[in-house]
Amino acid sequence: MAENQKTPLVVDLDGTLIRSDMMWESLARLLRRNPFVIFQILFWWTRGRARLKQKLAARVTVNPAMLELNEKFLAWLRTEKMAGRKIILATASDLKMALPIASRVGLFDEVLASDGKTNLRSENKLRALTEKFGERGFDYAGNSAADFAVWRGSRQAVVVNASPAVLREAAKCTALGPTFCENFSPFTVAKSVCTEFFWRSGYLVAVIAGLLLALAFPKASFAGFAWIAPAVLMFAARRKIGADAFRVGCVSGLVFWLASLYWLLLIPVSGLPILGWILLAAYLATFTGTWTWLISTFNFQLSTWNRRLIWSFAAAAAWVALEMMRARLLGGFPWSFVGVSQYQLVPLIQIASVTGVYGVSFLVVWFSLALFCAAQMILQNPAKRHVWQAEIILPLVVVVTCFTGGLFHMNQRDTAENVLRVTMIQPSIPQTVMWNPDENEKSFRQFLAQNEAALTNQTDLLIWPESAVPEMNEENCRAISNLAQKHHAWLVLNGEDLAVLPTATNYFNAAYLVNPEGKLAATYHKQKLVIFGEYVPLVRWLPFLKWFTPIVGGWTPGEKPVTFPIGHAKAAALICFEDTFATVARSAAQDDVDFFVNLTNDGWFGDSSEQWQHMANSVFRCVENGVPLLRCANNGVTCMIDAHGRVEKIFRDDHGSEYGQGALTIQVPQFRATEKSAPTYYNRHGDWFGWGCVGATGILLWSKLRKTKTT
Repeated sequence: MAENQKTPLVVDLDGTLIRSDMMWESLARLLRRNPFVIFQILFWWTRGRARLKQKLAARVTVNPAMLELNEKFLAWLRTEKMAGRKIILATASDLKMALPIASRVGLFDEVLASDGKTNLRSENKLRALTEKFGERGFDYAGNSAADFAVWRGSRQAVVVNASPAVLREAAKCTALGPTFCENFSPFTVAKSVCTEFFWRSGYLVAVIAGLLLALAFPKASFAGFAWIAPAVLMFAARRKIGADAFRVGCVSGLVFWLASLYWLLLIPVSGLPILGWILLAAYLATFTGTWTWLISTFNFQLSTWNRRLIWSFAAAAAWVALEMMRARLLGGFPWSFVGVSQYQLVPLIQIASVTGVYGVSFLVVWFSLALFCAAQMILQNPAKRHVWQAEIILPLVVVVTCFTGGLFHMNQRDTAENVLRVTMIQPSIPQTVMWNPDENEKSFRQFLAQNEAALTNQTDLLIWPESAVPEMNEENCRAISNLAQKHHAWLVLNGEDLAVLPTATNYFNAAYLVNPEGKLAATYHKQKLVIFGEYVPLVRWLPFLKWFTPIVGGWTPGEKPVTFPIGHAKAAALICFEDTFATVARSAAQDDVDFFVNLTNDGWFGDSSEQWQHMANSVFRCVENGVPLLRCANNGVTCMIDAHGRVEKIFRDDHGSEYGQGALTIQVPQFRATEKSAPTYYNRHGDWFGWGCVGATGILLWSKLRKTKTT
């Protein structure tokens, strides 16, 4: 006993004095405050753990009172201290982390810790203690395999909060002293970190909300998840304001977009798809973050039914306003609006003929937030079993009314005496073949043979997908002309076009109409180009941006829509993802157009959900304008969508795959001018509903910020 009193007792901090680990606790708190600081953390880590801990200690203060101490071990330490023993705290945590805990405990004569250069762990700790107390001149209390080296140089091992394996190994290192391992759990640190980072931050619930929303879209298409995802996100962001609310939304948005846009990783280019996937998802996530920030800024008191109704209306309008902005900023990315997830619920989406897709988004988000309010009322009034009904009755009535009205609208079928027989060719050409000049020419000859095999019956119109023609040279043009003449059919195809100007040569992604005599009848230039796919933004001022894309040069956007006169019918061409832009389709449908033709090459993304997500967006262009759409794709989804948004015909090969090679022949009704339905309200008036939501959100935000300044 007297010898023990003379021998200093050295105590480890992480996992020994406290049940958690200060580095991981600090990391969890910093990431909870800002999850996007992870990249900075990784940089600090490359400079060593000691440097990382020093940086964490400078940015995070952990309240010692919130840490769980090993109470039985601490009681023993107090007994040893009262007996006159010198006790030293020696930890791999940074000194700034250790001092507040040492001060709280009040037992330590000295504190040794990492200093930003040396990580006081294992061999480094043994070296420091040996220099201070001599060979085996101290007893050491520790808990993990990292302490084996220290125990080998100590007089006695005190084992605390350790597994049986660690306890056995400690006994081999030196003489075994008192042990305190009764309540050991290997998950203590992980549980503490996960509770701090995921639960208290709201990030775990935000991740669930993002995954639910991703599953609502094709190909999973669990559309019902979209009706609860905003409510789950609202639960994650509740009681959070400002930057905290923004970060919760960003986490949810990032998870949604990374999961939803996974197909970007399938582009057959090394390196660049990963960077583009992350950067695009991060950019799009800021819109979700802005939504949660707006809701926290509105700061409604949800004490009465009227206030909750106004709040849910305002929040749904804010969601639509941000979808409007996303469709327009930086060229626009109107992909996977929440309303698009309902594309198979055809009666409900008929409201898009009045409001555009934004009306469906509003209904989904409004109903979801009503569910959130209902859940809140149940939690606050568990004894009142029917308290939730008042929260959802109004949105439920509106949704049912829209659904019923949609059914009635769909039953008003127009009749047509004539039909246009159309054949669409799906070649399923791999993108790598398109980039190989030798393979490309061979592939085009096979494609022409595929057309000959498909055109065994009389066809009025033949449609080819985007990128089916390798080059618009003289030989290929002659082959195209001969095919149209031979089968006496109209032909819509895609190729490149150019305009030589005195100062420059402009290249266009074009759609061509060839008449049955093999002559060029009309040309349309694509207006909405794919960012980093068909052009590099700001490349004149920031030339390094060319390194982030495989394209060489760039395309020029077209200036206006063009109507293709096909016999007695009129068609409007939309190239690639132009059919996701409501404004482009509406502009194209103004000239008494009978149907849209979408030429697209989704072969960039393998056999993935991208093709189905693209098609789901197309559905709403039909509903909005009351115009059917013929989609001719390289590897799916080649189909016909009617004027009400019903997907009536989908190409599948002999194996039942939508991604294979073959042809789809359909009959498109032809109406005389007197038989055609009147243009839809949306077609005549555009995004009045969406802009109304933008205006309402702007006014509400302005009034709230103004009120904040005056208080």
